[in-house]
Amino acid sequence: MPDRILAFEFSVLEFARRRAATLALADAHGAQSVVAFGENRSGVGVTYLTGWPVTRMAYYRLSPSDSTLWVQFHNHVPSARRTAIEADVRDVDAGTPGALLAGDTRIATLGNVPPGVRARAASSGVELVAIDADHARLRLVKSAEEQEALRLGARASDAGGTALIDACEPGASDWDLLAAARGAYTRLGARDHICYICVTDMSRPDRDVPSQVPEGRTLRTGSVVTFELSAAVVAEYPGQVLRTVTLGEPSDEYRRMHDVAMRTRAAVRAAIRAGVPSRTLVDASSGVEDAGYTSTDDLFHGLGMGYLPPIGTTRSRVPAHDPDLDLESGMAIVVQPNVTSLDHSAGVQTGEMVLVTTDGFEDIHHLSEGLVTV
Repeated sequence: MPDRILAFEFSVLEFARRRAATLALADAHGAQSVVAFGENRSGVGVTYLTGWPVTRMAYYRLSPSDSTLWVQFHNHVPSARRTAIEADVRDVDAGTPGALLAGDTRIATLGNVPPGVRARAASSGVELVAIDADHARLRLVKSAEEQEALRLGARASDAGGTALIDACEPGASDWDLLAAARGAYTRLGARDHICYICVTDMSRPDRDVPSQVPEGRTLRTGSVVTFELSAAVVAEYPGQVLRTVTLGEPSDEYRRMHDVAMRTRAAVRAAIRAGVPSRTLVDASSGVEDAGYTSTDDLFHGLGMGYLPPIGTTRSRVPAHDPDLDLESGMAIVVQPNVTSLDHSAGVQTGEMVLVTTDGFEDIHHLSEGLVTV
C-alpha cells in the first residue's frame, strides 16, 4: 500500500470492549439484549458495535450469545461481510423484525426504531427501552485506538482544508472548493463526513455561517469564505477544522470579528484540561458579547462516533447550550468560536478538534491557524 494512503482498523478487542460495555448498560436497564438501527448513512450505534458504516437500512442485534447484522440491498451484503467485525451478516427481509426481537421480553434500543419493528414488538409483548442518551456517555471518552483513528481523521481533514484554501481564487465556485477538498482527502484514503462552505462579499455580506450544501456562489476579489470540514479515515472518527479566507485584504469589520474569534479560541483552549467544568469554557467566551457580537454555531462540542456532549454556546446564542459535565481525559472536543454580527449578516469561523489530557490538551490538527488572505 502506498505510503500516502491513510489506513486504520480497530482490533477485535476494541469491539469486544464496546459490546461488553453496551450489554452492561442494557442490563442496568433490565434488558436482555440490544438492537441498533441505522438508515441512509446514519446510525452510530450500528457502526460503533460492528464497524459497518451504514449505507441503507441496517439492523443489529447484540446479546451475550448473538451478534447479527441485517443489511438492506443484497449487493451491499458482500461489503458488510468484509467490514463488520464478528457479526453474522444477513439480508433484510420480511422475517427480520421477528428475528430481531425473538426470545426476549425487554430489549434496549439504539437509534430510531422503525415503525414495523415497533409494531411487531407491541404485538409480541416485547418492551423496548431507549438507551441512546446513556450510550452516548459511553462514547465520550475515547480509547487509545479511537484516539489514533481521530488523529488520522485530523490529518485527512487538514489535507482537505489546505486544498480548499488553495482553490480559493476569483472565478472559482463553492462547488470547486468542495471538489478540491474532497479530492485531496479521498486520495489519502479518507471519506466524507462534512464539508460546509460559505461564500459572501465582505462589503455586502448576507450570511454568517457555512451552508450544508453548495449554492453555486462564485468567488471574486473582496469575497470571504468560511468553511467547516471533517474527513474520516475510519467511519465516524473524523477530525474537524474551521477557517476563514479572504480574497484580498480583509475589511476592518471582518478583521475585527476574526480577532475576537482568535482571542476567544485562545481563552477557551487555555481552560481545557481534565476535571474542568465545561461551563468554564462557556465563561471563557464572554469577549464575544463584550465586543458587541454574537454567534450562530456552537462554541464547542464533543465529536467522534457521534455529535456528543459537552455542547456549549456563547451566552447570547439562541438557542443556548449550558453544559453541566466535567471534562475528562480522552474526550475529543471541537473548539470553534463562530463570531457574527448581531443581525447575523456576517460571520467568521475558526477552530479545530483537540484531545483532552490530564494537564491540558493534545493538538491533533496542524493546519496553519489564523485568518487566511489570498
